[in-house]
Amino acid sequence: MQSWIVWPEFGVSLVHSAWRDVFMAQPKPGIGTAAVLDVETTGFSPHSDQIVELAITLFHYDRAAGRVLDVVGEYSGLREPSCPIPRRTSTVHGITRRLVRGLRLNYPRIRAMLRKAEFVVTHCAAFDRSFVERLMPSSCGTAWVCSRDDIDWWAKGFESCSLEDLAFAHGIQNLQPHRASGDVATLLALLSYRPQHRRPYLYELLRNTGLITTRRITKSPTRAAE
Repeated sequence: MQSWIVWPEFGVSLVHSAWRDVFMAQPKPGIGTAAVLDVETTGFSPHSDQIVELAITLFHYDRAAGRVLDVVGEYSGLREPSCPIPRRTSTVHGITRRLVRGLRLNYPRIRAMLRKAEFVVTHCAAFDRSFVERLMPSSCGTAWVCSRDDIDWWAKGFESCSLEDLAFAHGIQNLQPHRASGDVATLLALLSYRPQHRRPYLYELLRNTGLITTRRITKSPTRAAE
């Protein structure tokens, strides 16, 4: 049976048994560091549209078990773009020009968190990566993993692989969908989720992308009696 703690700010839950000291400075052997990231933008084109909100959470994970262990760093910030924020996009994420006027992202902090991460998970890596790399060319060497495309949600019987629908199907509540912080917390909760008699989704994601390799144990052939 899984026990959960609530992330009150967004109504999102994480596995309680995996929660440890969030101030652990250096991961132990066998423990890796990764990030979950999400952006909200003015539109769909990284060439003509821009980021208006970015959230990133660093977490430790068990390299062998593919299990989220603890959160070790969080950042969320708003940014005033140099292009218009269309009304149709503000209707989706609720971010208006007035809300972001005069605001900038903390680029040194974001870069420091990306450097600590072995890889970054987003729910649509092609989208988020294109915007982040255009805004911050120093992130071009970052390894990106897609939780939407690199887990076979269709084979599991889910009719939609949107983060909102997957969260609903797993009983994960996100009180601020389409806001970067809320979606990051929701995705981390989804990656932490362990279906009955199976490994967590994070394990499957890492296995499918080659970041975890499973070794088969082969027995030595039995010698024939002399």
